[in-house]
Parts: sequence; C-alpha cells; structure tokens
Amino acid sequence: MFVGVTSFVQPQFISHRHWPASPSYTPYAAVSEISDINETDLTSEGIAELIEVSFLQSCLQLNQGYIDVLKLFIVAVKVGYERSIPLSELNQLVVDCPVNSAGRDLMAEEKALRVEWMKVVYELLNALNSNSIDSSCILIDDNEDINKRVSQVVKSIVTIQSDLRTEETNSGGEKDAKVALNNLSVEQAIEASSILLELKESTLSDPMGAAFLTNDIRVALTTFRVLQEEELCMEGSSGNTSSKDVPRPPIPGTG
Repeated sequence: MFVGVTSFVQPQFISHRHWPASPSYTPYAAVSEISDINETDLTSEGIAELIEVSFLQSCLQLNQGYIDVLKLFIVAVKVGYERSIPLSELNQLVVDCPVNSAGRDLMAEEKALRVEWMKVVYELLNALNSNSIDSSCILIDDNEDINKRVSQVVKSIVTIQSDLRTEETNSGGEKDAKVALNNLSVEQAIEASSILLELKESTLSDPMGAAFLTNDIRVALTTFRVLQEEELCMEGSSGNTSSKDVPRPPIPGTG
C-alpha cells in the first residue's frame, strides 16, 4: 500500500471512463495497447494528456495491488523521452493539459509525485541508453533531495540488474536475470541494495519521504517490466515468443 502519498487520491473525484478495471485487463494488453504509439501522429500535447489521465488511475490501481495503468503512464513518459522532449517541458505540458481527469486541482503532493515518477522513467531510460540525451533534459527543479533520491534509486536498480545478469552468467543460464528482475519486489530491491537500505533508514522519521521512495522504486521496477513486455510484443509479432514468456494477468498484492 502507498500510505502517505496515494492516500491523497480520492476515488470519488476521478473519472473511470478511460480504462477498464483489473483483473480482466492484463499487463500484456496494457503495454501492447500503445506499444506502437510512436507510429502515430501523437503530438507532444497528446503525450501529456496520456500522462495526465493515467497518473491518478495508476495511484488507485496501485492501492488495489495492480500496475496495469502505471505501465500505460510509463509508456507515455517513455515516448516523451524517445522524442527528446525535455522533462521540464513535458511536465509543463501535463500541468497545462486541458483534460482534468481528477475533476479538481491536484494537491501539491500529487503534482510532486507525478513529476517524480516521470523523472524516474527519464533517468532510468537514459542510464540504460548510455546517457543518450543530455542530462539538462532530465532536470526538473532545484530540489537536491528529489534529485538525489531519484538518482540513487535509478543507480541502485541498474546495479541490481547488472548483478542478476552476472548471476545468470555464472549459473550457466540456469538463473534467468529477466525473470528475477521481473519478480523482484520493492522490499527485495531494498534488501539487495545498501544504497536503498540507507535511503529507507533515512526516511524512518519522514513518512512522506518514505512513501516517495517506495513509489520511486516501484516505478523503476515496473519500467523494466514495460521494457521486457515491449520486447516480448516485438518477438511475438515475429512468432518467436514461447507461451511461458507471455506475461500473465496481475495478482493483487504482487505488482
């Protein structure tokens, strides 16, 4: 559960007309629904609208143990990154989006959480792509605490991925790094990283900071899931995907 942050999101304020509820909506469908989004004539404003609409829906689903709509949020942000839209510019487009899916003005904490999720996706994708875009495109504000937290989360998750790949190599392929990363929980990620453990301990007296940290780690892990499922979608289109590789419907509490 996401106590301290998503508790601000009130269900009665949010329209549910945009996406179907879980569990009938599988994560495979969530990703494939806009997996070819770059092939459309979607404008920067259109990307911002997808982010705006999916954010609060993501929070509500996370409280129920699902990550389907969070994946849609991540894919939309990913398109912004792939088009080299500076994060500050994309965030402003989201803020200025005429679509108000909440039916009210977002609270400061909600806006802060949304842009921090966006920053996690941008920084993680950039780390995985050898910093293909200039770091200035990822800056969002002068808040050193936020920048440090996101950078450390991204660094830690990338390190965990590297360690799992090493384990796979050392096991002769017996251990699957992708499967292990896909199944990694937030708690397991913290236990596997001294940096994340230190960050967690630093937020013991800061419930809001602890909630933001938990969310950042979950968004980073889910971004890896999105990348893997996009890869499976592409392999599936060429007939190379085995049935055991196809993502299964979400199970409450395991996302």
